[in-house]
Amino acid sequence: MNIPLSPVLATEPTRVRYRVLAWFCTLSMITYIDRVCIMQVQGDMQRDLGISRTDFSWVFSAFALAYAAFEVPTGWLGDRFGPRKVLTRIVLCWLLFTSLTGFAMGLISLLVVRFLFGAGEAGAYPNMARAAKNWFPFRERGRAQGLIWTFGRWGGALAPALIIALAYPFQHYTWFGFDIPGWRGAFVLLGVLGILWVIGFSIWYRDTPREHPAANEVERQFIEEGVSGSTKPPPISWKAILSSRTLWCLSFMYFCSNAGWSFFITYVTPFLSQDLGLEGGVLLLAAGMPLFLGGVGCFVGGLFTDRMVHVLGRRWGRTLQGIVAYALGGVCFLMSYLLANDNIVLAFACICVASMVKDCAMGASWATTIDIGHRYSGTVAGLMNTVGNLATFFAAPLVAWIVYFAGGQDDADAKYAVSLIFYGCMFMVAALCWFFIDPRRVIVYAPEDEARLKAQGILK
Repeated sequence: MNIPLSPVLATEPTRVRYRVLAWFCTLSMITYIDRVCIMQVQGDMQRDLGISRTDFSWVFSAFALAYAAFEVPTGWLGDRFGPRKVLTRIVLCWLLFTSLTGFAMGLISLLVVRFLFGAGEAGAYPNMARAAKNWFPFRERGRAQGLIWTFGRWGGALAPALIIALAYPFQHYTWFGFDIPGWRGAFVLLGVLGILWVIGFSIWYRDTPREHPAANEVERQFIEEGVSGSTKPPPISWKAILSSRTLWCLSFMYFCSNAGWSFFITYVTPFLSQDLGLEGGVLLLAAGMPLFLGGVGCFVGGLFTDRMVHVLGRRWGRTLQGIVAYALGGVCFLMSYLLANDNIVLAFACICVASMVKDCAMGASWATTIDIGHRYSGTVAGLMNTVGNLATFFAAPLVAWIVYFAGGQDDADAKYAVSLIFYGCMFMVAALCWFFIDPRRVIVYAPEDEARLKAQGILK
């Protein structure tokens, strides 16, 4: 249904783009809640479904593999048909497969559901990046991306307490003579979370400011920064994309980033419990703290990258932040490993700082996909996130094997501190990758199309 444009003109711009950002922040929170919730109830699921620790690592990997495989196609769909339709479909899949997780009957059914879940949820962040390109001027894209990732991290931080609260009413619940474990009912209730969001979003949101009746002409001009939104873009050039050193370095950086960061959605709770000896409410609070502080890092980093671009230019305004953030994150992981046996407070503080400083680079990372992707930023973001999530596919079972061969054959005696060496090294390599990333060049057009767009002032 087409909504007529508002005829009202004003001297002051409206602020519709901030309401758009609020929708994306809540979506980011929703998508991360389930990823962390399954980690919190992993022990209960292993016991009830008869799954070993190493086999359960493939449950994390099944989601990551499908998520990676469908990132580029879903990002391309957002570029082709607009983020509104694609994001609506993504949340509908989220509702379905979150609920179906609660009906898993064993390892195979759980692997199938989580694989389909990953395929259905893939493309959420590339499409939000694509929408940010439409709704935010260049000078505000870093902070927009930072806020989106802030709320994702905070959704993960909320998840441990949320899953326990939702599971509690189902403890000792009996249905037709069968006891229903609390985690099953909790996943069903989690699936309900997205219903109101998907209804409201599909009705209110529009893909561009010129389609939205609440945005006035002043805001549209501010967002477009003098570039006509009606200009037909040239076709995407896969040759230019796939031959870009910046894209491959950015993607490998994100591979290492996700490999290191996967600790916080897979093994942080076992580490806190079995290495640092935390339990009960303290464990619940501690499991969410690194992600909460990571959200703070996303917010601060998003603001900082826009400011750094203004001061240092696009090249170092984006990349210097990534170099410093990942290097410090890697150092903090290694320090936590060294302190785990002697000072649990400092060891815990180090992993919290690792999460926070690393996430200071998230706004710069995703703003870079918009910088180099332009009209096809959804596709470029999908490529980066595809490679990044392949790391999550490999990391969970790899760390399970590292812990096993380090003396953790018995689940009760497994120690996870040794894995911090792996995670820290991944962050260090990510820091090195930033030296080879150049956000100044749009990479999605053939050379002749790029020259024409520059001549028209569309590319700067």
